[in-house]
Amino acid sequence: MKQLVLLLALLLVGACGSNSASRIGPQGRRVNRLDPVNPKAAKEFEAAMRALRLKGPEANATAKVRLQAALEIDGKLWEAWHNLGVIAFEDGDDTAAVEAFGKALAINVDHVPILLARAEAHRRAGHTKDARTDYESALRFSDEDDPNRRDAAARLASLLRDGGNYDDAVNVLRDTVRLNGASAGIYVELGLIYIQQQRLELAQLVLSKAAELDAKDPSVFNALALLALRQGKAQDAFDRFDHAVSLDAGYIDARFNKASVLLDAGDYGRAKTELLAIVERVPDDYAARVALGVAYRGLKEFKDAKATWERVISSAPKRSIARADAMYDLALLELDFIQDQTAGKAALERYLQEAPSNHSKRQAADEKRKDIGS
Repeated sequence: MKQLVLLLALLLVGACGSNSASRIGPQGRRVNRLDPVNPKAAKEFEAAMRALRLKGPEANATAKVRLQAALEIDGKLWEAWHNLGVIAFEDGDDTAAVEAFGKALAINVDHVPILLARAEAHRRAGHTKDARTDYESALRFSDEDDPNRRDAAARLASLLRDGGNYDDAVNVLRDTVRLNGASAGIYVELGLIYIQQQRLELAQLVLSKAAELDAKDPSVFNALALLALRQGKAQDAFDRFDHAVSLDAGYIDARFNKASVLLDAGDYGRAKTELLAIVERVPDDYAARVALGVAYRGLKEFKDAKATWERVISSAPKRSIARADAMYDLALLELDFIQDQTAGKAALERYLQEAPSNHSKRQAADEKRKDIGS
């Protein structure tokens, strides 16, 4: 899923203290002892939080400077490290996010929200093993009545599903239901697993249960729409994606999927509208930008398509799928639409040199190179 629903929210509260030691508490769990915060560091921290609450175009940059100043005064202020990690994540710098979350964890050992935040940064960076370790640690150190536990289990299960580890994913979800009870999110993830396994009747069953538990959760209708697509019911899928967006205009999973249906149907104008809404809200959603380029191309707005894909190529992580998609689409645009053979051949060669070896378009690119005699 494109939208992350876990604990990457900033700690918009005053600094409560950093820990200098830990001890073993009941049931073998560590309990942190927190030292008082240096008042000067607390002042800088609160100034950072104030900037973030006020928002504005420079909010992250201002907060970052203030958090760094707080840490120069008191390097054990784990909240500052955590929020630096969140800012880095929002800025698309997964390496810096992982490092900052790690420093927070070194102080506030086994803190579940930080573990989950670092898991998300690892996951987006492609560090699947590290992400799994952090998710599993978060589950291990969370209390059975922790309201975040079911969300953490769903995120771990989705990671396992992405890797094709369906049995492990189902076991995580079943254990969570046994310990914490069911939730719409748990049933949604279980439904997505069944969809990928082509067990569509089971998917329908668990997603219906999800809708019964929370009829206003947009992820439920997004999943039901994906099920409808697998069943060949394109109109039903579109209606359910549309309903998910109506429940939460900021739920970009459904917007992206709705746009994908529109692109497949050749409705490039409406797809463009949906995709622009996504990239305005999440500027570094590179998959949405790649799709936006497709919409521009379909509308024969070739200059905008080229600029959109070039932005992805220059900004997205080097080995990311989105960057490879953009390089391939740009090559086709130059060759088949703009018909600039020189630029097209150069773009195609760049794709073949830089795209991951397992990228889905590599074989097509090889065949294209043969056809044009490059």
